[in-house]
Amino acid sequence: MNTSLVFRGLTVALGLTLAACGDDSVGTSTLSGGNTDGTGNGPNPTTGTGDVPTSGTTETTPTSGDSLGTDSQATTDVSSSSSATTATTSGDASSSATTDATTGAIDQTTGGSTSGDSTTGNNNCLEDVPDPACSGDEGLIFVSTPPDGGSDLNSGTSKEDPVATLAEAMKKALMCPDICDIVVSAGTYQKTVTLSSGVNMYGGYKPKTFVYDLPNNLTVIAGTEARAVIAQGLNLSTKLSGFTIKGKNFANDGTSSYAVWAKDIADDLFMVDRCTIQAGTGGDGVDGTGGTKGADGGLGGAASESSGGNGGTSACGATGGKGGSAGNCFSEAGAMGQAGGDDTEGGAGGTNGKSECSGNIITGCNDKGGLGLGGQLGGAGDAGTAGQAGPNADGIFDGNGFWSGGSGMAGVRGKHGRGGGGGGAGGTDNEPFTCGNSVDTGGGGGGGGGGGCGGGEGLPGGAGGGSFGVVAIAASIQVANSIILPAKAGDGGNGGNGGNGGVGKAGGSFAKGKNNGDQDDGGGDGGNGANGGDGGGAGGGAGGCGGIAVAIVRVGNAFVGQSNLDIQLGTAGAGGAGGTGGFEGNAGGKPQAPKGAAGCKGKAVDELDL
Repeated sequence: MNTSLVFRGLTVALGLTLAACGDDSVGTSTLSGGNTDGTGNGPNPTTGTGDVPTSGTTETTPTSGDSLGTDSQATTDVSSSSSATTATTSGDASSSATTDATTGAIDQTTGGSTSGDSTTGNNNCLEDVPDPACSGDEGLIFVSTPPDGGSDLNSGTSKEDPVATLAEAMKKALMCPDICDIVVSAGTYQKTVTLSSGVNMYGGYKPKTFVYDLPNNLTVIAGTEARAVIAQGLNLSTKLSGFTIKGKNFANDGTSSYAVWAKDIADDLFMVDRCTIQAGTGGDGVDGTGGTKGADGGLGGAASESSGGNGGTSACGATGGKGGSAGNCFSEAGAMGQAGGDDTEGGAGGTNGKSECSGNIITGCNDKGGLGLGGQLGGAGDAGTAGQAGPNADGIFDGNGFWSGGSGMAGVRGKHGRGGGGGGAGGTDNEPFTCGNSVDTGGGGGGGGGGGCGGGEGLPGGAGGGSFGVVAIAASIQVANSIILPAKAGDGGNGGNGGNGGVGKAGGSFAKGKNNGDQDDGGGDGGNGANGGDGGGAGGGAGGCGGIAVAIVRVGNAFVGQSNLDIQLGTAGAGGAGGTGGFEGNAGGKPQAPKGAAGCKGKAVDELDL
């Protein structure tokens, strides 16, 4: 029976002897139960003859050895096994057994050895991986670390002359008359790898001899950028087998880590087999920038004799009203204060005093101009509203194939205080010729104080970075006999605090009317300018969503065929805290804007379609 099997967080040792990895026994393994594929309606799953993943002491390496294990840092979830699994093996074995995952009873069979080491004289070479120890060096490019003789100055065409880097091996493989396969001996290769069409690459070989022994020859691709393995636009069948693939760990900037990243590949032309796929940690999101304090208003100008004072200045248009002025037989009301386009109330100008200009030669000698009235106080600006959290943590992949998580909303700035109204001018008194024929002008009104500007909004925290095992974007690929280990996704950044509002300033003083020393006669005094209102505090920004940790992500029209996988559960990123709201008028005892919402929590799942 051909069947696919995905193991979820197994912690037991599963003694299955498979032919493809290290143990060269002849035989097949038949497993039933727990069938999965990339989309639920893909091609019929098949049973590969490759190795079942196993773990070492500190690294996790798929093999056909004694157990299906996990990395020492991985989390396991035994309860996630939802159906009984029966496994039967056959070959040159002295016994056979049945495994029931429900009961946990596990038996195994042992196949005979078919080692392909040419030094033993056994010509039964391995068939599913290159076997240079048996079949020779032709058609292969060899790679070893420098301590084991690798150098990019070497030809790479023999066991005795390996190159040192996978990139150089890739170049040389493409230069072969027929594209060569690449065989890589144990060691860590510190560089992101970009695969080329038709170039198969195999790890798990013993240095110097290049005998294939995957369980005992850990071969690591350690990513040095966001993606550890890049497979894009492949148009020939390409296989990656026998590696531990480690995504780069990130601490901040919301950067995501992708262990295997595949894009624009048709017809299952890319195969990952017998690999341990370890995603790196996602970076924590960037904290949102705090809002700036609103600018304070300017002081209202004092009146000078009959001229009104200027209104206080404002960086946001919340200027104070100009004080009224007086002249020959006229006086002006104070101007209304402004609020920079906001709907803040108050700030009306003071009314002007009545002028006495009748010219009556009898009654006009003992009258006096009316008093100007003070302006109305400018109102304080309302507080801004809080930033809202993003709707979910799933995020999106952009056109270049990179993920960005859910970010929240910025807070809303506080409204500007309104400038104080200008004081009205005092009325003028025109005396008739019978009592001097003089003009006693009223005093000018003081200018209104400028209003404080609203505090600047707190910006949202950035989303945490994702931790992705396998990402397929508009690609149809196969993954078999492998362990996939997402790591911890990044936490969302904290929202920025809302800025405090600016302070409204005092209005200017009035001027006295002319009266030639007679307090009961002459021009009336002007009114004072009013104080400007304080600016409102801004709302805090929302926290960023936590990043997501996903073993297999399909983006767009993508398919990931799955066979004999052990998928571990990663750790979701936490949402960032919302920023605090700002205070009105830069003072702790005054009204405060609301705090931003906390960012949504990330998620940790086996598979996700975006």
